[in-house]
Amino acid sequence: MRFLRVGNEMWDMSKIPPGLGLYTLRNETKKDFFGTLKKVADMGYKLVEFALDYEGIPAAEMKKELERLGLKTVSTYVSPEDMENNLQNQIDYAKTLGAHYMVTGFPKERFADESDFPALVHSLKTMGKEVKRHGMLLLYHPHAHEFEKRNGKKIIDRLLEGVGRDLMQLELDLYFVRKVGLDPKSALLAYSGMSPLIHVKDIDKNGDFTEVGYGIIDWPSIFRIMESVGVKFYFVEQDVSPHPLESAKKSLDYLKSIQ
Repeated sequence: MRFLRVGNEMWDMSKIPPGLGLYTLRNETKKDFFGTLKKVADMGYKLVEFALDYEGIPAAEMKKELERLGLKTVSTYVSPEDMENNLQNQIDYAKTLGAHYMVTGFPKERFADESDFPALVHSLKTMGKEVKRHGMLLLYHPHAHEFEKRNGKKIIDRLLEGVGRDLMQLELDLYFVRKVGLDPKSALLAYSGMSPLIHVKDIDKNGDFTEVGYGIIDWPSIFRIMESVGVKFYFVEQDVSPHPLESAKKSLDYLKSIQ
């Protein structure tokens, strides 16, 4: 049985608690952050992953509200611009929340010029060292473009090799893994021990976003190997939905049915 300290509690990791990526509800949190968090907690989620914007809410206030609602966070996704230009403030906020991981990723245009690649590696290495110095781990979230090959290797593999896996690991997004034609289960096995977090995100037969369990990814087979490949937490996420709160609930209900 594995245990992991989350805040002041020790969690039994033989059953990974359900998490939600707040990027799913970015429009809702802009209008009412705390009201949206309450709806997330009421659905039955135990974890949230912050994404890009705290809407000006001080970190201590955000932490207090999470505790009041019975929610926890272990990670926050930060834009590469904020990581490069505002790193210490981002680290301070994440530490106050109790995060173990800070996640980022470069947009496709940053890889357009091969001569810029060493600078990207240097930037990530700088982030990784500082994040590690503060007791957390930097994770890179690859989208579709990082699975493209340059100089005979996938961009994501070149980044991992250049930065060093002691300074940076991954948050695999299984929608994008499938979007580029790879098998999500095989990808998790290939990056075994390298992706402590994953995004549980489904894809339909047309390649569009859909609720977990309503697309073409075989989730039961993935959940069976999560522990063995080193996944500690997962976050449901759906980039596009006409009714994001309803989608988050549908995904959670499906996941409860298979665990």
